[in-house]
Amino acid sequence: MQSRPSPWLLCRRTLHLIVHGFRTLSRLLLIAAVSPREHRGERLAAEAARLPERLGGAFLKAGQLLATRVDLVGEQMAEALGRLHDRVEPMSSSQALRAAQSAFDELPLGFRRALTRPPVASGSIACVYRVDLDGGPAAIKVRRPDIARTFAADIAMFRFMARIAERVPALRRVPLADIAGQMGDCLIGQLDFSREAVNLRRLRSVLAEVPGTVVPEPYAAACADGVVTMEFIDGLDRSLIGRLPSEAREAGVAALVRAVYHMLFVEGFIHVDLHQGNVYFRRDGKVVILDAGFVFRMSDMARTSFTRFFAGMIQGDGESCAEILLSTVRRVEKNADVGRFRSDVAGLVVRNAGALARDFDLAAFAVQLFELQRRHRLFAEPEFVFPLLCLLSLEGTVRRFHPAMDFQLEAAPYVMQGLLTDALEAST
Repeated sequence: MQSRPSPWLLCRRTLHLIVHGFRTLSRLLLIAAVSPREHRGERLAAEAARLPERLGGAFLKAGQLLATRVDLVGEQMAEALGRLHDRVEPMSSSQALRAAQSAFDELPLGFRRALTRPPVASGSIACVYRVDLDGGPAAIKVRRPDIARTFAADIAMFRFMARIAERVPALRRVPLADIAGQMGDCLIGQLDFSREAVNLRRLRSVLAEVPGTVVPEPYAAACADGVVTMEFIDGLDRSLIGRLPSEAREAGVAALVRAVYHMLFVEGFIHVDLHQGNVYFRRDGKVVILDAGFVFRMSDMARTSFTRFFAGMIQGDGESCAEILLSTVRRVEKNADVGRFRSDVAGLVVRNAGALARDFDLAAFAVQLFELQRRHRLFAEPEFVFPLLCLLSLEGTVRRFHPAMDFQLEAAPYVMQGLLTDALEAST
């Protein structure tokens, strides 16, 4: 799937970013200067949210992630960015039809008619269409043309910037290139729809034992390179959660949290794309997870270490958390103050242990933890970035719709299950 972008493509992509960035800045300044005060914030947010859509590629994915963090970007900006989840400018019907025709030797029955109608959802990677099959309605997810080339260029730029940043003295020991490489591979993997169909089946199997979760069934006979066909789940509305009674809303959020914790601590199977275009809440208190493209499979060592670290967080055992981080450090410099590192990490954990969702700021915690590693030049396993990204988007939903939840304590049964599984496997 991934190919090295040509110098010409990189130059064209860089110019595209510069031009649209400058145009957006000019529009923002104009709006700030001439808009009435009562409409200024809304108009500024709407214009700023158009930038990631114009840039596309990995920048659009970043906009979708930011939309889940109303606590960081504010209500107006989160609302404006929310359109990026499922209402991005769609590809034309002719583009969708050509993409599907290139994927199949012969289009499945009903596809041609379905792809000439407007999509039911339009995201950063693909558009989704409804088709009526013999077994009932299905959803066809068709990959956008040229999206692979755009992502390859963006990832190449990110990797280049990471290598440059590593030369800055303060960042010299930070594994930025490793993080950028793993993130790039994960993003490129999202474009592999054959892999997504496999991931969707795995996700459905993994979450079958988690009450309150719904994952659509993929239809293997109607899947191909660039096309995933799955069960169509009707009545989905990403704005519904804000109108639900508190009991149904909190039940749905709790189901999502349990699903994520089961995937993370028991399976090591991380969904990195839990925005409201992929996660829907229903009136019956269940949560629907539609997408399985942007996922990451943790190594057994990384999953075990992260699970043990979270167990230490739940118990307020800062010293254990520090030891776990140290056990994953690749290299300890001769002048590293390991004792001070232990003390600083332990203090950070103790200060944040046991907080409710409304009081626990995972983003601030992650930044402080990273700063401690940078200051002491002791960096933990780069794979930890992926569960943190997953939990950051999850935390945004929890803080907004179930702020009284004990975000850490809710993980306890799954942390214990993960640790028990590890112990049983080690004994056999």
